[in-house]
Amino acid sequence: MNLKFDENGQLVVKREELKNCALDIGGRDIIIGFNEPAFRSSQQDELPDLDSKLNARFVTYFLPAVEVAKVQPHRPRLMLVSGLNVALKWNAHTENEKKIMTLNNNIKFDFLKEFFNRFFPDSFSIIECIVAQDPIKIDEEKLLELWKMIEKKYPAEIRQIKLDLARFKNPKLFNGPVLSDEAENYLKEQESDLYNSYKYAIAHIMVLGDINFEGNYIHNPVGYLSIGGQQEKTFNAIRKYATDVLKNNSLNIFDRPIIQKDNLKLVIENKEKTPPPYNGYYRKNGDRTFLDEVTYENDCGLDFYGEHKKLHYEMDYMYENLVSKEEYSKFWNEYKQRYFDLKNRYKEAYRIDVNF
Repeated sequence: MNLKFDENGQLVVKREELKNCALDIGGRDIIIGFNEPAFRSSQQDELPDLDSKLNARFVTYFLPAVEVAKVQPHRPRLMLVSGLNVALKWNAHTENEKKIMTLNNNIKFDFLKEFFNRFFPDSFSIIECIVAQDPIKIDEEKLLELWKMIEKKYPAEIRQIKLDLARFKNPKLFNGPVLSDEAENYLKEQESDLYNSYKYAIAHIMVLGDINFEGNYIHNPVGYLSIGGQQEKTFNAIRKYATDVLKNNSLNIFDRPIIQKDNLKLVIENKEKTPPPYNGYYRKNGDRTFLDEVTYENDCGLDFYGEHKKLHYEMDYMYENLVSKEEYSKFWNEYKQRYFDLKNRYKEAYRIDVNF
């Protein structure tokens, strides 16, 4: 089956369509971004105490890269790019949260490299783990300035994107078929609550290599293919509008030249209308919130996913097409000692006293 990118360089496919597909990425490298979310409170009216620990489902978010890489004439590079620097600015509120976010981020990098080296050692020319630097090289007001320029040029399109970003932040308020008066008032009168979301959306153009300043990456001369879940459609739209606006205005906005690439965007659709986030699915039980995943801390077995109506799909796909359950279970169990050793070393290095 031949798969084609649309006129905006985007292709939206269901997970199963990648099997035995013919997809030409034109010599680009593959780039997959991930972020560290804000801490959550385990109980109402308590300080945030739930961090985004490594979960056993996390790796499935990155597996489409294997299926794309295997049909290319030359092995692409796999760039695992973290938005940690953005998370530390906008998602962390204490020094301890910053330390724990960094620890979790570094362990996820290590886990991903160990996984790919174990099961797909020849799929990529090299695997690079990168924390994006460019979003923190400029004043945050420049990001909002660019947002306003995009909004002026594409008012109707940005209206829809604002709704999507508000829905990500406050799903209960914005998930109805018709916007309530409360939702409309939120957009008009409390828009400042969404400013970090706007800046985060704009930062995607740097994290995913659409534009960069000198020295952020070793660049593929052609560009990159980014791969993400279906929520990335919202951010991909912003990437398109932002790069359009920047073509003739980069010096005026950033006061420096930029490196601009002709990138492609692959969006993987899930069977769930609202797919669970890769960094962890949280569930409420009464007034209590908890991470509903297999982690090393809860010592839950991988069979947990088989009975979970929201989380089993991605695991089943991996087991049936890429890595068997037996093989992955062995790897997951073997990594456990390395996980706790790394965690304790980072706690020692960063002087983290709290248990988490």
